[in-house]
This record gives sequence, structure tokens and C-alpha cells, in this order.
Amino acid sequence: MHELPSPSASTDEVRFLEELTLATSPAIHQWLYDGWVVRASGNDVRRANSATVFYPSSIPLEAKIDVVEQWYRQHEQSAMFRLNDILSPPELDGQLGHRGYTREMDTFMMTLDISSAPLNLVVPQGLRVFERNNVDGIADVHQLKGSTPTIAERDAARQSLWRGPEQYFALKSINGLVCSGMARVQNGWVGIFAMRTAEKSRGKGYASLLVAHLLAWGRVRGAKSAFLQVDQTNEAAIKVYRRFGFAPRYGYWQRLQSAGALK
Repeated sequence: MHELPSPSASTDEVRFLEELTLATSPAIHQWLYDGWVVRASGNDVRRANSATVFYPSSIPLEAKIDVVEQWYRQHEQSAMFRLNDILSPPELDGQLGHRGYTREMDTFMMTLDISSAPLNLVVPQGLRVFERNNVDGIADVHQLKGSTPTIAERDAARQSLWRGPEQYFALKSINGLVCSGMARVQNGWVGIFAMRTAEKSRGKGYASLLVAHLLAWGRVRGAKSAFLQVDQTNEAAIKVYRRFGFAPRYGYWQRLQSAGALK
């Protein structure tokens, strides 16, 4: 796992980026509760199915966690929390651990100034980059993920809530789909989401090519900066993003309630 550098982001910057990533990744159900944003979508996208801390609580944490757990039971999901060292109260992680929540998916929030970043958009012979509508783009993502039809259908319903600029791209060879990804623009930022590469096509530079096209698309639409989230154990993806100049701003992780808590 990569070591996260000493936090370089201020409280205001972390809050801004947390707001930005939730705004560009809609949820089916969302509840604003005493400085927390609690979300559920019934799919496998964690930021659309978790509680994120934005402001200090006025309610005792134990009581507040009880209420959030009840809300998730009503939505027939295990409770999940997204935590970071800057906005989350230090005792929250410990209280969740005491309740049996498992710590999962330590993640980097990475950013990039794209205003003058060089982007190689040359597509090698035998490959083509296709602009995809949201229906076909979502289908590409879930094809590469190997999702169940139910998960794909729920995610399509969630993604359809977005109303801002977005673009899905697919990279194809003569053998079919090899890589897909999506970008959305808001407030001068382009977010990179849903990057997937076919297992047999990894390590060939396909993800780098598609990221370049997504960043170029965002830059044409006025974006000056880019952001993305990546699992800290995903060495290959981090290597790709670092080539563009993406750097970690802070880290976050999830605490997931046991499935038995729904019973």
C-alpha cells in the first residue's frame, strides 16, 4: 500500500472536495442529518451508500449512530460511513469499531491542475475511442465489472439523476471493449469516475489513453482542475494517475456494518 503523505489539504479544501465528489455522484436516497450526509442507492458504489461527516455534531455520537443505523435498516442496507482524519471526529472511528464495523477500502482523493497539462490523445492503430451515451456507457462499465443485472439496473437509475455535463468513453479493439470511463464537470472541476479495463488488457496503456481523453473533454468544457478517487492498494491505477501529475490531497476510508445487523 502507498504511504499517504502528511495531510496537505486544509479543512476547507477537504470539505469542498467531499461536497464536489458527492455532488457529481448522485444517490437515490439522501438525508442531511446534523452535519452529516447520509446516502443509500442499493448498489455497489460506496460514496452513494454511506454517511459522510461534514460538520461537528450537536447530538451525542452514540445516539446519532443509532439513528443512522435505523435509517439504513429502513432502506434494507447495512450502514456504512466514509471517514477521514480532517472532518470526522476522532472518536467516531473507535465507536464504529467497537460496534463491529469493519474498516474497508482506504482511498486516496487525488487532484490535478489540468490547465496546462500535456495530454497524449494519439490512438494506436487497431484501437478506437468512442463517445458513448449514458445508457451504453453505464452498460460498458458494468460489462467490465461483471456486475449482476440488478446492480447494473440500480446504478443506471442512480446515474440518471445527474443533470450536468458528462461524457462516457469506450476504448475498443477488434476484439471488443477493452476500457471504459466517465467524466463529469462541475464548478470548474472535472471528476474521473468508473475507470475499468478488461482483465486481459491491463498493463498496455489503455487506461492512460482513456484518462487523457476524459481530461481533454473536461478542459474543453472549462475545467481547470481534476479529481478522482482510487483504492490505496491499486498500485497499477495510482501509477497511471501519477503519470498525469495527480497527487493525493488526503485519504479516507469506510466503516461497514456487518450484514447480520439487518436482521
